[in-house]
Amino acid sequence: MDYIIFGSPQRPTPTITAFRSLVRITEPAVEPVSLGEAKVQARVDTEADDAYIQVLIAVARQYVEDILDITLLTTVWEVSYDLFPVWKIVLPRPMLQSANITVTYRLGDGATSTKSSAAGDFRVDTRTVPGRIYPNWSDTWPGVRGDENSVVVNFTAGFGTDGSSVPPIYKHLIMMLVAHWYDSRQIVSPGTYGTIPKTFDTLLAAADLGVFR
Repeated sequence: MDYIIFGSPQRPTPTITAFRSLVRITEPAVEPVSLGEAKVQARVDTEADDAYIQVLIAVARQYVEDILDITLLTTVWEVSYDLFPVWKIVLPRPMLQSANITVTYRLGDGATSTKSSAAGDFRVDTRTVPGRIYPNWSDTWPGVRGDENSVVVNFTAGFGTDGSSVPPIYKHLIMMLVAHWYDSRQIVSPGTYGTIPKTFDTLLAAADLGVFR
């Protein structure tokens, strides 16, 4: 939900998006880009920096995921809310997978209860981006206590379990970043500003799934 803060007539009115409580429960089992692929992009033919390049791959993957607000490989997330919405819960970090989704919520007396998609307690829409869950027809979300993080949703997202399932544009973004960081290990170089090349910015914009934060 966006909250509008009214500013002066001379300045644009800023829009502030409420923070969400999002935690990565599991890391992907592998990276979407292999060591060999990254070394080809960076034109490295020795093994001396293999460990360093592996770190760059992981950092680049997380950077691309965070900037685009997506999940590239199978990852379990947990997102928390203070209350249930009137209808749908839009889950962050697509692509939402069809794995079991659980919703744990705190009742007025402080006890907790859990619903799951596997049990048919609510409906799941994985066809939209981002994915969403909502009550069964003629049903509603239960009442909750309404204190901090009263509703916790555990879900799985990602294009698949390995790099072959990740669209090429995202893999190329990661490889470009790795090569750039491998060649430019300082914040700035003498006589330059050391920014990410415009080619990367253009590709990053093309990969964006849209504004859904």
